Amino acid sequence: MSEAELHLIKQRMWSGRLNKARRGELAFPLPSGYVRRPSGEVTWDPDEQVQTVIRLIFAQFERLGTLHGVLRYLVGHDIQLGIRLREGPDKGTLEWRRPNRMTLQNLLHNPAYAGIYAYGRRRIDPRRQDPARPSTGRVVRSRDGWHVMIPNVLPAYITVAQFETNEAKLAANRARAEAMGTVRGGPALAAGLVYCGRCTRRMNVRYHTQHSKALPEYVCARDKTNYGAEKNCQLLNSTCVDALVEQQVLAALTPAAVEVSLRAADQVLAERAELERLWSQRLERAAQDADRARRSHHLAEPENRLVVRQLEKEWEDALAVQQQLREDYDRFTRSSPHILTPAERQTITALAGDIEGLWRAHSTTTADRKEIVRAVVDKVVVTVLGTSERVKVTIVWAGGTTTAGEVIRPVQRLDQLSYYPQLTDRIRELAGQGIGASGIADRLEAEGFRPAKGGKRISAATVRDLMRRLACPAGRVHRHRPAAPGEEPGPNEWWLKHLAAELDMTTSTLYAWINRGWITTRRESCWPHRLIAHADQRELAELRERRTRPPGWYSRRIWTETAETAGQQTP
Repeated sequence: MSEAELHLIKQRMWSGRLNKARRGELAFPLPSGYVRRPSGEVTWDPDEQVQTVIRLIFAQFERLGTLHGVLRYLVGHDIQLGIRLREGPDKGTLEWRRPNRMTLQNLLHNPAYAGIYAYGRRRIDPRRQDPARPSTGRVVRSRDGWHVMIPNVLPAYITVAQFETNEAKLAANRARAEAMGTVRGGPALAAGLVYCGRCTRRMNVRYHTQHSKALPEYVCARDKTNYGAEKNCQLLNSTCVDALVEQQVLAALTPAAVEVSLRAADQVLAERAELERLWSQRLERAAQDADRARRSHHLAEPENRLVVRQLEKEWEDALAVQQQLREDYDRFTRSSPHILTPAERQTITALAGDIEGLWRAHSTTTADRKEIVRAVVDKVVVTVLGTSERVKVTIVWAGGTTTAGEVIRPVQRLDQLSYYPQLTDRIRELAGQGIGASGIADRLEAEGFRPAKGGKRISAATVRDLMRRLACPAGRVHRHRPAAPGEEPGPNEWWLKHLAAELDMTTSTLYAWINRGWITTRRESCWPHRLIAHADQRELAELRERRTRPPGWYSRRIWTETAETAGQQTP
């Protein structure tokens, strides 16, 4: 038979298979929670516990929002998945297996649980297939790429709308640049929700450490990373944006405190009722297994000890499992009763009434706050006005309404401030009145001028630096307290402030030179913290020469002399 004929036969078989799938008659292995009757009809698994576990998984994913969260919940409550064996001598037998990530992922992605008959979701890509491994090369297609999709064919555990919501949530949890990503433990409150107001792209979170503390930033660096732009599109500290988002979210949640308390109580009751139902089914199954083992033991011939000993062991094991399960159920009932007491209801109502206190409580984690924010906020659009400290923030709520606001971010330099011209004009005006740097700093704080990197006060040193750059008069010179009689500066002696002005340098540098022994000083008896320096004309010339030398002159010179000395001593 030629290759062409084989190709035609395969095409005909594939066309027949596809046509059968389009009629909804093509049978394929069913996921957990479904069985196929001899007539070919698909129905729910007759085991009630299997159905309860499947519905519990979808309910917990709707509440927790993450696949790993559901897995931790199942493991924490010791819940197993019921799987029907598809092959072997025990085909069709129900086995209980511990949950794993891949099984839960396939379960949440499977459209059969929404009643949809689908064919062609996973197909083999010849470019990715390894010839030595026929099962490789399988890729998952989007819904538009499915061969067949027929709704309302299978019995549904969830609605189609809930299935679409789960798909969107799973896609948003992926670690991709275009996805929101799952909630993580970083301090950035609006991580994944912040969009750039200039290029409309999602902004990333970047952390840098300062004094062993993680400081988050929202950065839009797509153009710089992908297209080699000179600078980031936008970059700002997250604290200012997170503070506004937190304030608006608390203001939105406070009026609904009573409704939140009622919904919280109902949610706790529903979850406990579901777990109670699952525990009762597990106890019923354990009792049934123990009764089956008892009846098998009684049906055996007593003198056939080879069989009776094994049946006795199985009966004892079943009774031990039943007893252990009862003890676990008693502990669960004591820790989580299925009915809320009046004290518990009052506690829930009180906590819900104090939204802000509950938000700032130590028991509320950063991940919990992020979940709350994501439940009510769709996106946060930020736009830095030029390179200034002003940032325009627009919060887009889940219902579609928007809230606009403006926040102040810390910047690197004073000249980036939007009020920098007013600041310089005010400094010139105050300096012209003869006010010193400290007095100007006090006036600026009282008038509402703030520094570039946050804080409440522009320091006197910053004002002094600005005055030098603006060529402003130095202001009033604060007089020294009079020296003790006989201890006034004599010939060739200077107050440190006067010597610094003579050498055109700062007093801090003079103190460093004094510590190195380059300047001779003496202390006053009445004011021992004040120093009087001695410097005649020759010493002044040497100090001026030192002043002209570049930074690091002496450290490099010492290193060079040491190296030369070591070279001369080497034979």
